[in-house]
Amino acid sequence: MTAQLDLATVLLLHKSSFLVGALCFLYLRWQSPRNEGLGILAIGFLSLALASTLAGYGEQKLLPAFLWTLSSFTLGLGGYALFWIGLRRLSGQRRRRADWLALAIPVTGAVAGLITHFHVVNYARASAFNTGAFLFLAASAFAVIADRKSEPLPARAIFAASLAVGAGLCLTVVVGLLKPDILPITTTYAFFLLIISHFAIALFALVLVKERAEAALRRTADTDMLTGIGNRRWFLSQLPRSGWKGDALAVMDLDFFKRINDRFGHQAGDQVLIAFAELVRTNLRATDCFARLGGEEFGLYLPKTNEARARAIVERLRLATEQLDVHCDGQRIAISVSIGFVVGRGVEHSWEELFSMADAALYQAKDAGRNGVVAYAPPPALFAIDLSIARAG
Repeated sequence: MTAQLDLATVLLLHKSSFLVGALCFLYLRWQSPRNEGLGILAIGFLSLALASTLAGYGEQKLLPAFLWTLSSFTLGLGGYALFWIGLRRLSGQRRRRADWLALAIPVTGAVAGLITHFHVVNYARASAFNTGAFLFLAASAFAVIADRKSEPLPARAIFAASLAVGAGLCLTVVVGLLKPDILPITTTYAFFLLIISHFAIALFALVLVKERAEAALRRTADTDMLTGIGNRRWFLSQLPRSGWKGDALAVMDLDFFKRINDRFGHQAGDQVLIAFAELVRTNLRATDCFARLGGEEFGLYLPKTNEARARAIVERLRLATEQLDVHCDGQRIAISVSIGFVVGRGVEHSWEELFSMADAALYQAKDAGRNGVVAYAPPPALFAIDLSIARAG
């Protein structure tokens, strides 16, 4: 297929792939201004498109060889350097000034061309250019994968794969130029596949930004905006539908919270809620779930936790709450919490039933004077009365 394409058509497709990519990045920049690096990615692809245009003019003898060879080489390599800088920012969402040192590579190549004139030798120029492209694309693929721990989006794997494929094709072109007999495909075919990979790279960048936006919306929907912990919706989604045996559920309620608001003001009340949420969040296991259910009420799910262990955990949290140091107008706000909890046993219960049990235990803790921990205990069984004995009596 590619053997039937003339050079002008291939260069047109090459240029088009970069222009389409640049338009995608500019559109994403307009739609998602908070995503770092999209503008730099667009500039990088525009630089590559300009380099491809100059190469096309040069192949048509519209420009002097010494001019188009050096300018297209420098602009192209600079475009890949800008692409790497922009992608690092897009992937990691942080700025790194040291990344701009990557532009020293195309500058060094331009200086070397002025001194040695290697750029007028087609295979030397193409080999140096595709080697640089391979390094920048491979480094970009590594950056996308390296940032997956901080942002585990599904699109990262396929985005990194498209970058790695592009890098591999650049390397294939280099090997094909230097050792044309050892590859199963021609250099022209590898170059044609590289054009397709540029379209794929732009596409998967769009998918990454889309998934990031969707993840941000989910976090917003699942997060209590005041305390930063999960909300009731998120908490219920984390609870198992069944199989509660050996798991504990606790309901926690800050004591006399209305008095705090009435005496110190709602801003002080917010500070108390934030301090309590941070206290609990930092004193739980990785498998535990903690959320604000509403107002001053919080929920705590402790998987694989027996009653003794659950009591020890919530009692420790209760004692730590007493030590919270929250001040308003120079006065320390006294804070305490009442906690009711239940441990799933052999009988299957829904989470609604377990919540009711934990709530019942919480009310017992409040009735006992607050600032306490109560485990749910089922009411004593009612025994049937022997009617015959009753009559005899």
